[in-house]
Amino acid sequence: MSSKEFNRVVFYSKEDMAIGHSLIKAEKLLDDYNSEQIFTINDLLEYYNIKIYFENDFFLTKWDESKKNKYLKTVELNWNLLKQKLLQISDSNIEEILNELEYNYKSNFWDLIHKLSVFKNISQSKFSEILNGFSYHINYILPQKNIVQKFNKEIKCFLLSYEKSAEIILSQFEEKTNKKLIKIFFPKSLSYSDKEYIIDKYLDYDDANFNYIRLVERSKDSNDLKLSDKTRHKAKKKSKEQNNEILEKGHTWNIRVQSGLSKDQDEPVTFKNNEGLFEATYSEKFLDKIDDEISLFNMFKHLFNYTDETSLITLVSKKSELDVMERVFMKSKHEYETGQVFTKKEMLSTLQIHLFDNYLRRKDSGIEQLINSFISHLNELLISNKLVFQIRNSDSEYIGKIRTILPDFDFLLKQYKNLADDGSIDLELLQMSSKAIGFSQITSQVKSKYIYSNDNLILQLKHLFFSDQSHLFYTESYGTKYKNLFDLITQENVTLDDFANYQKDTIQNLIRDGYLKINQENKVEIERITLIYVIRELHRNELLNYWHYPKFVRNEIDLMIKEKKLLTEDTLFSEEEIKYLNFYLNKKIYTNGYDLRNKYLHGTNVQSEQKHKNDYYLILKIITLTLLKIEDDILIRKNYC
Repeated sequence: MSSKEFNRVVFYSKEDMAIGHSLIKAEKLLDDYNSEQIFTINDLLEYYNIKIYFENDFFLTKWDESKKNKYLKTVELNWNLLKQKLLQISDSNIEEILNELEYNYKSNFWDLIHKLSVFKNISQSKFSEILNGFSYHINYILPQKNIVQKFNKEIKCFLLSYEKSAEIILSQFEEKTNKKLIKIFFPKSLSYSDKEYIIDKYLDYDDANFNYIRLVERSKDSNDLKLSDKTRHKAKKKSKEQNNEILEKGHTWNIRVQSGLSKDQDEPVTFKNNEGLFEATYSEKFLDKIDDEISLFNMFKHLFNYTDETSLITLVSKKSELDVMERVFMKSKHEYETGQVFTKKEMLSTLQIHLFDNYLRRKDSGIEQLINSFISHLNELLISNKLVFQIRNSDSEYIGKIRTILPDFDFLLKQYKNLADDGSIDLELLQMSSKAIGFSQITSQVKSKYIYSNDNLILQLKHLFFSDQSHLFYTESYGTKYKNLFDLITQENVTLDDFANYQKDTIQNLIRDGYLKINQENKVEIERITLIYVIRELHRNELLNYWHYPKFVRNEIDLMIKEKKLLTEDTLFSEEEIKYLNFYLNKKIYTNGYDLRNKYLHGTNVQSEQKHKNDYYLILKIITLTLLKIEDDILIRKNYC
């Protein structure tokens, strides 16, 4: 890519955070405009991208009406020139134009060929030549519905032989993306079996991309794509082969976690992170001082941090904990999104429950006994209702324990839903149905339990203030010392002049809208600090547990709810917690989960006692988390409702 091509104006989206920077480049281009110059197709498409900015009402704040009108006339003039050039396209000159076309404008080109119906000037034979000679353009052709309809046969034949066709199909139907997905249209004659043939053939390629192989492995049948178990199994084998290759070559992250007990340590817990090994050591002296089982059970939240200070489960995978590379890695829309931080939390939390159980066994107790005692504690809080749940402590094989405990756990969930819905537990009513219950169905006893937002303004402020992908936190004075604008402003004395020209427009907009201010010393400060704090909590956890915040914060939240910038839900588990629990217990949503409930229910578990033991402790972890969430719900109702 030449420097000229790199510096051209390109419209990416209305949500793009570099709009101000692009408009500054557009301003220079428009000020230097010379109507006598000879414009190439790329020059005209650049003005077309400026036109898109203007049509979406994006202008620099310093432009007055006179300057805006002048610029609008210039882009309109060039738009007419572009239309004239495109309407002259035919079999005789289209390849010449395609050879000239710059990368950034290929999408614009085919979009306009579609909108202006220029494709009608192209013959079937010439279109086949274009597909074979400019194969990568298929990515820009497929979003054009009418083009795909006209050249149905030619596109189908091309896709059946094109090496990257499987990647296009999988990206459209299986890949999870945070970007707005561009809808593409496949030829109607391309059947389910054609798609499977394309994917099966792709799996035979030596250079098949590992990411796409994983998408096949984790795929689920849909109205658009249906793959046989044979194809998925082939992908699983290929994935394992490639993964082993990666491990042998050393191209992988090394995550190591270690946990232990110390008889001499005074601090409840110490953490060390040395050369990639994260080590947590817990004090036996501290645990020995705890003489009741309820307090011991509460070590899961106070010492092991299974839940945070607002009673949200900390073990869930959080977007805010993914690094830049993990965010851009290809993922299946059917997989639970994980990263290094999540993996480390999973490893540590599992080690903690094993370690704690070993400690308790030496005291003639165990996790099961703590759980049973905590159920009694919950029943004391409930007073007039009693939850029926008890883990039978026996010496039977772990597979037998699992098949006993899972139905009982399911019945516990039904009981709490019954209590939240009707105010009491009716065991006879619950015994009328053996249908399993989903975690999302379990209601809370309190209103406005969890707070979420899908408001565009909140999402934008979250990005600007807290994202490490925002264009605002880097300054010449402080470089990359801080990873977001909030930390930069709150920890340093930053003036407006510290920001580059392309950043100043956004900063001034934030000042104009009352989110920032300039103080008497000319420093940039947060103006609506409580609002920004709420947004920070949303960034950190994707939600808030409403009743765990002080009154002045709840007042701000109430105002935002009234303005319809925030949403409320009255469920026992938050949306993120539901995802995590589903990842553990079934494959209803995620194909990369443990599937603990279904594989033992249907007998598809592996025949390994060690694996059964590990699964048993994972189930104990899920039960522990559930009991902590139930206690929180009961206490909120007692204290606030």
